[in-house]
Order: sequence, then structure tokens, then C-alpha cells
Amino acid sequence: MRNLLIAVASFTFAVSPLVASGQSDYPAKAVRLVVPVTTGGPSDIVARLLAERLAASLGKPVLVDNRPGASNTIGTALVAKADPDGYTLLQAAANMATLPLLMPDLPFDVVKDFAPVSLTHLTPYVFAVSSQSPVKSLQELIKYIKDNPGKITYGTTGEGSPQQLATLLFAQVAGGLGTMTEVPYKGSSAAHPDLIGNRFTFMIDPLAAAGPHIKAGSLRGLAVTTSQRVASFADMPAASEAGVPGYDFSSWGGVFAPAGTPRAVVQRLNAEIGAALSNPELGKRFGEMGLVAKHSSPEEFARFLQSEISRWRALIVKKS
Repeated sequence: MRNLLIAVASFTFAVSPLVASGQSDYPAKAVRLVVPVTTGGPSDIVARLLAERLAASLGKPVLVDNRPGASNTIGTALVAKADPDGYTLLQAAANMATLPLLMPDLPFDVVKDFAPVSLTHLTPYVFAVSSQSPVKSLQELIKYIKDNPGKITYGTTGEGSPQQLATLLFAQVAGGLGTMTEVPYKGSSAAHPDLIGNRFTFMIDPLAAAGPHIKAGSLRGLAVTTSQRVASFADMPAASEAGVPGYDFSSWGGVFAPAGTPRAVVQRLNAEIGAALSNPELGKRFGEMGLVAKHSSPEEFARFLQSEISRWRALIVKKS
């Protein structure tokens, strides 16, 4: 029996350094960063900018793998089922918080099946109207809505979209806006011709998407949705200072690993993402796209995700 215990103890001491070494040597091969949307959108561009920086700091290729479809669930499910070794990661968007509320039969659990690594960015939105609209400020928009009951229309990109959620939150925080009619589109670019033509009243759209039209003068930006002004549109007030105190909305993105990924690997990835996001050149590129670089600890990201799920559950259930 004594010899058996000695053998077990010897095996344990022999294996432990190997385990520790395996984690300290991470990564030993290429890392795959799955993006559950098509190429060209903000999540894809962020993933590619981040992958370039991470490849340099990790010393191994970081390959962006676009797996779009089924409301982002195809690529997300792929990562949920991947080996929890840090070699398959997810560049997720804000709908991670709304998917479980809108799609109860998901093939994954957004909380239990993922290990949050870090937020990567926030996406400010903007209250936008046509330059032909008589509305010239957020306070004027609120008055216009209240003065025209039953006639107000607003653009979104569909059920559960950030545009829809931002508008529901606006109605809740501003109060007394009455019934407004939603006009859904397949995307911001599809909605813009009608918004520019003043064929619906307003839209709360990503600053990155509406910004070029605002600069060109075909759309009028009334206020950004974040709690503070955005540097790239510094003259535009935040909603909280322009008539809706307490209003704060932004979409976001972040990196997740499969649940069970070793903490040492998650911490290494978090540190490398933080270093990448602090790079002034990367911050400038984000700013040009209307994004704000945002790093967080894994624990902060986990709490943030839970708070987002709770916030949108209250609005979505109320809407239903």
C-alpha cells in the first residue's frame, strides 16, 4: 500500500509541471477567432484589427473565421462546443444578451457555456432625423412625438435589434411618448434612403452607420446615446444632457472562450487584449469607425453580461 501511495504521489508531481507548462506555453499553435457574422461589419472589422495585434503579441497566428447565419447562433454554437483550451474564441456582439430572451430554444446557454474574456468595444448610437425634418434637437423630437400621437414612425433593423431596444429604452426613460409605429428594415443601409427622404420620423442608429450621412448633411444628428459625448462628433450632445436625463445606450462587443477554459489562459488573453486596445493606433481606427475601445476584466465582463440580460428582459417582456 505504501509503495502504491509513493507511486501515485510520484505520478502527481511528474504530471503537475506538465500541466503548468502547457498553460504557460500557451499558445502553442494558431488561435481561431470565430465571428458569427459576415465580413465587413463592425464585429468583423474589430476582430481583424484585434487578431493582427494579438498575433504579434502571442507569437502565433490568430485566424478570423466568419461563421454567419441563424441570428449569429451558428458561429456562437461552434465556440460553445469547442474544446476549452483557448484555441477557439468568439468575437461576440451585444445580441449575446438578447438571444436567450428572443430564442428560447438556443443550442447553447450564453452564461453557462462561455467564459467571458474581455469587452472589446462600445458602439455609440445617435438619434437621427432627415435634414428635411422640422426637428432640430432631442427636446424638439420629444415635443414633436407628443404633439403628433399615432403619427410617429421609427426605423429599426428588426425584432431584438439594438435600434429597437434603444427606442424602447428611450420611450421608457422619456415617458409619455404614447404609441409609435416601428418600421423594420434588413439593415441600417436599407433604412437610410427612407430616413433621408423623411418617410419615417426618426431612427436611433449606430453612429458608425449614420455618421457619414450626418457629415454629408443628408441626416441631422440630434444627440448621441452614450452618457458622454463622442470625440468624433464632439459638438453633438449626449442624450442625458439634451432632454433625456438617465438615458444611456450603446451596443458592444467582446471576446468569449468556451466554458472550462483554464483561468491562466483566460487571464493571458485578457492581458493581451487589454494591451492591444490601449494602442493609440488601434484606438484611432476604432474612433474612425465610430467605436470606443473598451477593456474589462473577465469578472467585470461577466457581471456586465448579466446586467444586460436583466435590463433587456424587463423591456422585452413588457413589450410582449
